[in-house]
Amino acid sequence: MRWLSLYPGEHIYSGLIRYRMRMGQGVMSDKRFFAHNHLPYQWFRSQVPLNHLMRETLDSIAPKSDEQFTLRLNHTPFAPWLLSLLDGMAPQELKAANHRPNTEENPFQVDRRWKYCPKCTQAQKAKWGVSYWRAAHQLPGALVCDEHGSPLHSHDALRYLNFTLPDKWEGTSTPVPMVDAWQVSWQPFIYAIARRLQCQPTWGVELRDSIYEVLKLSKPLRRGDRTVVNALFAQMRNDLGESCLAGLFTAYARQFTRPTNVLWITLSPFGQSKGLRHPLYWLAIVFWLREQLPALKDEYENGVTTTL
Repeated sequence: MRWLSLYPGEHIYSGLIRYRMRMGQGVMSDKRFFAHNHLPYQWFRSQVPLNHLMRETLDSIAPKSDEQFTLRLNHTPFAPWLLSLLDGMAPQELKAANHRPNTEENPFQVDRRWKYCPKCTQAQKAKWGVSYWRAAHQLPGALVCDEHGSPLHSHDALRYLNFTLPDKWEGTSTPVPMVDAWQVSWQPFIYAIARRLQCQPTWGVELRDSIYEVLKLSKPLRRGDRTVVNALFAQMRNDLGESCLAGLFTAYARQFTRPTNVLWITLSPFGQSKGLRHPLYWLAIVFWLREQLPALKDEYENGVTTTL
């Protein structure tokens, strides 16, 4: 594949859309386009940086492993996944979630539509002559632009991207609503976490270790720790509030009788919780403890607690 250079912060799939336009492949059907470029015929999802389509796309444009890691880190919403590194795994080795199809998304309630900032779109067109989808705007829970502080826009038809760029949605998209107080605090939080992990990919290990330290839990957890963890999760649930958990996890949004114990399933090495966790579990815990974690001290001193 004769790949195009990506713009700063541009999502990989945005580059693939521009590639199709530039190479005159817009006359092909979508299915033919994927087949012609030896890619699996799948939807463009905004928050799944480890799925089969992403892996095959990276294999096509960057043969070397370190190049693929750099692209995934800077041009997809991959950075929070570094919180989920398995013990002993190098950041460059995290290339697949190893889940069933859609498991990267299904248990989670955050808005998964493609989002863009109208002010960014105007600036992009003025500078580059074309608009593009920014990877940072697709981070889980991102509702405002990290550069302009203005609401991101989306449309129900943007659940999956259909080979269009953001400027095509001007006039039909609407601002993504932000109605709860926790969502306001989440905006600088998620952007700061992602930026730090992009700069220091191994930092997630330090952050995870500080969770055990603050909660005074052994690592790894033992089965006998379940009672203590249950009590801690009751406190976490009370501190975050039901609106926060319902905004992050489907089980709480749908008011399941026995919703997921986020703390146990994230920290425990047992049962269904064993293996690679979705980063939203880790993010929820870090968000709860954000003012207590030693690893977050520098981030707070640099403005994580301020709102956009």
